[in-house]
Amino acid sequence: EENMKPDRILIPHLEEIKEIRKFEQDILKETNIPVVDISHWNSGNTYKDIILSQYTADIPLNISDYHYSYEYDNVIKRKAVHRLIGTSANNLDCVFTCNATSAICCIADYLKKQGYHKICILEPAYFSVYACLSSFNLNVCKETIILDNVGNVEVPYDSIIQNKYDVVWITSPIFSTGIYFTKKQITYINALLQKGILLIIDESAASPNCPLTPSLLPNENIISIFSPHKYLALNSIKFAAIICTKSACKYFEDWIDVFIGALPLSTCTAIKHYLSPNYNLCLNAHDKYIKSNILQVQELCTLFPDNSYNGIASNYITICNKKCSYINSLKYLDMFNIMRQTHVSFVPGYINGFSESWGFCYRINLTLDIHILKNYLGRLFNYFA
Repeated sequence: EENMKPDRILIPHLEEIKEIRKFEQDILKETNIPVVDISHWNSGNTYKDIILSQYTADIPLNISDYHYSYEYDNVIKRKAVHRLIGTSANNLDCVFTCNATSAICCIADYLKKQGYHKICILEPAYFSVYACLSSFNLNVCKETIILDNVGNVEVPYDSIIQNKYDVVWITSPIFSTGIYFTKKQITYINALLQKGILLIIDESAASPNCPLTPSLLPNENIISIFSPHKYLALNSIKFAAIICTKSACKYFEDWIDVFIGALPLSTCTAIKHYLSPNYNLCLNAHDKYIKSNILQVQELCTLFPDNSYNGIASNYITICNKKCSYINSLKYLDMFNIMRQTHVSFVPGYINGFSESWGFCYRINLTLDIHILKNYLGRLFNYFA
């Protein structure tokens, strides 16, 4: 019995989220009042109605056949690359998959088979990156992006060089913040390339107007992930594009078939929609909604000056509260009582890898209905005042 293997290996991030969900349900049963999650990944009804009023797309292919990335001709792929990064350089190509999570899986396999020996994930980052890379028995370490005293982010360049990583995984914008790297930090990122380090740039949640990858070209030691519908919060009809060298793309096309299989029709629809004028109509409606909501959040922060944010363009931003201490456990935070008194649920920053330099922080979703977001965010601001 001592040698029995566990039924499952726990993923800390998911266990924390499950605990928050349990708190929500327990409070609902006790008080008969629902708890509102202001960090949730789904959008509010108002935003959904606005986007759906703009969205039009044709189902491009029949519903009986299998559809694969390698079936897309070079004209479509070059058009996608050009739109994603502003260039259709001859040394770059792209491969399509159904979402960023599947892209992460395929890149993890690539790193393993290509013999990369020490990988650094710059946190905060999407939780599945570490879990996926570890599942391939890769040597994975975490380095944290620091927030300095005046709200600027710092890439831990010296630590990356000293620890001799041969791969660095970077998320842009910084995960759940809407914060994009400054020219100064891009200089450091470029310096990593000059050291021969392979960069994986996850831009799956980036604004189409703020890509990082073009600032790093023409270096070929880059693999980038884009998922432009994710930025629009159209999460059921989307695709991911892996942009890299032509030789790497040939590898991905074979192994995506192994790990992911054929592209679903929703992905084929999303590719066609992205390359149509209608995508820009949806993008404009999205950005208008986000800008309106962020102004409302800014107004709230003015009323409660201990709270601030630095993001500019994303579905999510991270609120930092300078009055509260950094928290690294739900128990220490006394999350249940906070939720019970405010009926507000949120994801504390430490769950997504935010370091102590960020202080007490949590994510909010700017595509929620603004009256709901202002009401429940205001409750939290008032609770911590």
